[in-house]
Amino acid sequence: MVKLSWKEKYAGILVLFISIVFLLMQIASLFGERSGPYSIQNGTFVINKNEFFSDLKTYSLILAGIIAGWGLLKGKRLGFMLGLPILLFTMVILGLTTAEQGMKAKKFDNSMIGLGVAIFLIFLAILFLLLPGARQKYRVNKMVFLLTLLLFAGLGGAYFFLQ
Repeated sequence: MVKLSWKEKYAGILVLFISIVFLLMQIASLFGERSGPYSIQNGTFVINKNEFFSDLKTYSLILAGIIAGWGLLKGKRLGFMLGLPILLFTMVILGLTTAEQGMKAKKFDNSMIGLGVAIFLIFLAILFLLLPGARQKYRVNKMVFLLTLLLFAGLGGAYFFLQ
């Protein structure tokens, strides 16, 4: 087993934290008062297709994040391959949210500080994973890196097209 530095452990813990936050939001969504994606009407089980796809992509992201965080903390290549796209994806979504909120506010708002800090922390984790020492510990070559970028593109495509 490879000895990981605090930088790799930080990235693994951050990926696990992101997955746990998504899991808690999904649990709150299931138990909260909302339109009801799953219901029984006239004795038949009815599923809202849009809500089902939304839940499917959220559950797959949660599962991939838990596997990625565990893999990053264990020094596995799979952790790098799943963790980096999740970090990139989360940073892009937070960046878009911050930009949208900034355009609506038209001036600096204190609520943007939290989003800015989150983007900075995720950027640090991405940077730590892309350092040569980390790539060597996770045995990342060009093909693994290409597959990682393809997973990022697939994750982004699934997010935007399964709405």
